[in-house]
Amino acid sequence: MRNSRWICGIVVFCALFAFGCSEPLPDGMPPLYPVTLTFQQEGAPLEEASIRLIPQFPCEWISGGSTDAGGRVQLKTHGKYHGVPAGKYKICVNKFHSEGELPTMDKPTKPMTHYNLVETQYTLPNQTPLEIEVIAGKNEFPPFDLGKVTQIELAAPQ
Repeated sequence: MRNSRWICGIVVFCALFAFGCSEPLPDGMPPLYPVTLTFQQEGAPLEEASIRLIPQFPCEWISGGSTDAGGRVQLKTHGKYHGVPAGKYKICVNKFHSEGELPTMDKPTKPMTHYNLVETQYTLPNQTPLEIEVIAGKNEFPPFDLGKVTQIELAAPQ
């Protein structure tokens, strides 16, 4: 009898921990809905890309995430709250790559070169053709194809 109370107590504690200890949403944050997006280039998954949603309505909440090896991203708001407020959004996608070495005091190197691996139209809020509308419930969309693989050199800071 004593062991069953002990086991029951552990089960109740674990259930409360698993279901009741998530961080509460900040004051004023609207309900969030799960959103999963998938991105491809030339039919291959776009891995390690940064995804940012640009609200097309007044909104103070920032939503986005990074794609996994399958090109998928489950979006979060403010980087930690799973889901996105309902509304219409433009989607901006960036993926960067750098070549060269960081200079050191004892070894001169050529300057590092930085590239964006996504066509410019997908990186800018006023140019991207990518759009979604988040609604109450689970939001899944067909994969977004970002066209050909590219390597656009970024200008060095002046």
